[in-house]
Amino acid sequence: MKKRLATVAAVLCLTGALVAGMAACSTPSSGSTQPADKPAAQQPADDAAAKQGAEADLKDDAAQQQAATAEADKLKMLPQDEKAAAAAELYAPKVTKAANGADVQLIPADPYMWNTAILDGENRGCLGSSCHDSLLDTNQLLPMPHPKLWNPYDVEATTKFCYMCHSKALFMQDSMHAIHMNSAEFAEKGGNCDSCHYISPQTGEYLLWDLAKYNNAYMGITPVPNVTGDFSFTQDSITPTDQVFYYWENANHQGVTPDNDTSQAAYDSWEIAVGGEVENPFTFKLTDFEDQMVEKVLKMDCQTNPPGGAYVANVNVKGIPLSVIMERAGVKDTANTLHSVADDGWDVYPVPLSTVNEYLDDILLVTEINGEPLGMLQGFPVQLWIPPLGGCHYTKRVVNLNFTNDATEARLFQGFTNPKTGEMFNKPNTAIFYTAQGTIFPAGQPIELEGFADAYDVPMTAVEVSMDKGATWTTYDLGETDVMRWVDWKFSFTPEKPGSYLIQVRGVAADGSVSTDPSQLFFNVK
Repeated sequence: MKKRLATVAAVLCLTGALVAGMAACSTPSSGSTQPADKPAAQQPADDAAAKQGAEADLKDDAAQQQAATAEADKLKMLPQDEKAAAAAELYAPKVTKAANGADVQLIPADPYMWNTAILDGENRGCLGSSCHDSLLDTNQLLPMPHPKLWNPYDVEATTKFCYMCHSKALFMQDSMHAIHMNSAEFAEKGGNCDSCHYISPQTGEYLLWDLAKYNNAYMGITPVPNVTGDFSFTQDSITPTDQVFYYWENANHQGVTPDNDTSQAAYDSWEIAVGGEVENPFTFKLTDFEDQMVEKVLKMDCQTNPPGGAYVANVNVKGIPLSVIMERAGVKDTANTLHSVADDGWDVYPVPLSTVNEYLDDILLVTEINGEPLGMLQGFPVQLWIPPLGGCHYTKRVVNLNFTNDATEARLFQGFTNPKTGEMFNKPNTAIFYTAQGTIFPAGQPIELEGFADAYDVPMTAVEVSMDKGATWTTYDLGETDVMRWVDWKFSFTPEKPGSYLIQVRGVAADGSVSTDPSQLFFNVK
């Protein structure tokens, strides 16, 4: 069923135009997001094989369902004293292996089997046992191109990874409902509104099950008021190159990954023209300024990094300071905008010159990340970095730097606004890294969690932790922080007893703003 339903929720991560907000966020990976074209003669055979596979899956699912139903029917007829023990065994939450090898239990245990026998938690939501293996893969099965998404830092990919791009209108909700409710596969499995939603008993509101299950639905989560532990942070940690996020959107907004030349010859011959409102227009090669390149540790946030998301990095970059180029060009006082244009014509997110001057010492034409040349998907051979703006301003494969006098001031992107509330979705933002949802930890041993906190152009001042679903928050002050780097925090604590727990983390920024959607991790102690 998982394979057959792979296209059902694909709309979660795509419907509508590819939103420009993520546009220029970049970095490594390889290959194209497009499947290789199949020879026409091979298509019928492939279709037949796919059909046979789907039929086999169907029979398999049906057999498993019949066996489970038979067991549940037997249990119903048992005397009460025998039923409790039998139910505890039949409906015990499953323990499985996460991708990182950890033992995980995604549902809290409770004495009434409420979470499994009544709420049927293991079969609800996008990743329920009858639906999708991963939300990150479904978008690649769509009939239209969609940029490939992935999950660095082992952060759980939820529908939050999709609604950041698709929240400006109701088309995400409309398309999800249409494609599910008109799907034969969904109907075959008895899919209905409860498959995807939790209905709030207080308000009657339909919430997404995956986002509400731990906070609203499940029993058996142990609250820990005013939780305390050992907290520390640094701004110097470096993201390994293979975990740095990337996003490629080309000039026609299709998000089709290119296959550009990354040879030394391509680097040596690359030229950038500087023009517009300047005294001395000129064209240069990257090699012309190698002796003036500098290295800095800088961050990059995707403009639409979701709440609790992984599209952020802190890396060591090397490049040509933009200040050197501007000084040589002699930018005129009449200029008010910088347009950084890519070789495919991309020129979507110009920057006000006032902003350029404010952050000038940290704006680089980057040629290396972590001591290595940029990869193809990082924008080889050069990418403009403008922290602390959203990654959409980080133009890849720059060929023109145009300083212009524009009638309309360029718009800056530094976080994403919730269209329903007017508050920021992801500013400030936090995430919990490297720990799978439902991880089982041994009792009596410290648990150490790590993550980031950031607010684009606003310094972070505190990180707050809650283990009673936000009833109480423990504040850890950060003091003065550098807005050009993320906050990499660590929190270590030892639960007093075995059980199921939910930890939430939120950030506080210098302007007084607080994360509206804290990151969270469900875990078990046994």
